[in-house]
Parts: sequence; structure tokens; C-alpha cells
Amino acid sequence: MKGTRSISLTMLGFEMLLMYYPFIKKAETSQKFAHGGALTTTLLALTVYFVSIAFYPLKLLTLTLWPTLTLTSIIELPFIQRFEYITISWWAIIIIPNMVIPLWAASRGIKRLFNVQQKYPLWIMSIIIILINIFYYDIELLYVLNKIINPYSVGFIVLYIPLLFVLLKTKKLLKRS
Repeated sequence: MKGTRSISLTMLGFEMLLMYYPFIKKAETSQKFAHGGALTTTLLALTVYFVSIAFYPLKLLTLTLWPTLTLTSIIELPFIQRFEYITISWWAIIIIPNMVIPLWAASRGIKRLFNVQQKYPLWIMSIIIILINIFYYDIELLYVLNKIINPYSVGFIVLYIPLLFVLLKTKKLLKRS
């Protein structure tokens, strides 16, 4: 259970599918692309994991703050002095969808729950995220925030879909009677 808690933030995100699945035009035929994307992401994560394990001793890996970034800093090209900048730019392509999709899904959920225009919760949440990034710039504060969120994320993963199922069935029963 301890290992599950430590990687639970990595596993969050599957529930976004419940939000954007209705917008997929040919959902049945596009499943192979979804599975291909999931497979590609998993293989990329495994590749980075195995390369990091092979490159770093275990004690150094636990002490290194950004192992993947540090790993790419050994690359030397004659026309680029700091290859880390390219790595950070590539990593932004991975990170931006991971920030934007949950933001959209949360604003969409608030729109459906409270019957407001989607742009208002989107703006409010964006401002909150920017303020959190301004005030939580210290890595130690981020670790504390991570330790606070991790236990709840495991509960969210385990309880979210069954809770939605129960709520949906209850709503259908109430509509019938």
C-alpha cells in the first residue's frame, strides 16, 4: 500500500476519459488509437525508467532531484551548449496537456453541476493555479503539498468510478419514481 501511495499522483488522470469520451465522434473505431497512445506513453515511461536505473546507482538516483534532466545534461553537441534547454522544451510538450485537460474537465464539470458558463470556473481555476505556482516555488513546499495530496489521491482512484455508478443508479431510480 505504501508503494501505491507514492505513485498515486502518476496514476491519476484516467477519469478524464469520462469527461471527454462523449466528444469523441467515432468512439468505437478510435479505441485502437487510444490504446496505441497509452502503449506509447507506457513504453516511453518504461524506457526512461530503465535508462535511469542503468545509468545511476540506486543511492544517487534517490538523491538526484531531476534524474531525467540530469541524464540529458551529459549530451554534448557542437552547436548547442546546454542540451537541457531542449529537454525542458520537449518536456513542456508532455506536461502542457497534463495540465490543460484536467483544467478543462474540472471547468466542464463545474459548468454541468452549477449551470454556469464554462469560462468563469476556467478563469478562476487558472488564477488559483498561477497563484499557487507563484507562492509555492520552493521544492520543500511542493514535497509537503505532495505528501498532503497523495493519500487522498489513492482514495480518489479507488472510490471515484464506483461512487459515480452509485450516484447514477440512484438518480435513475429517483427519476422513475
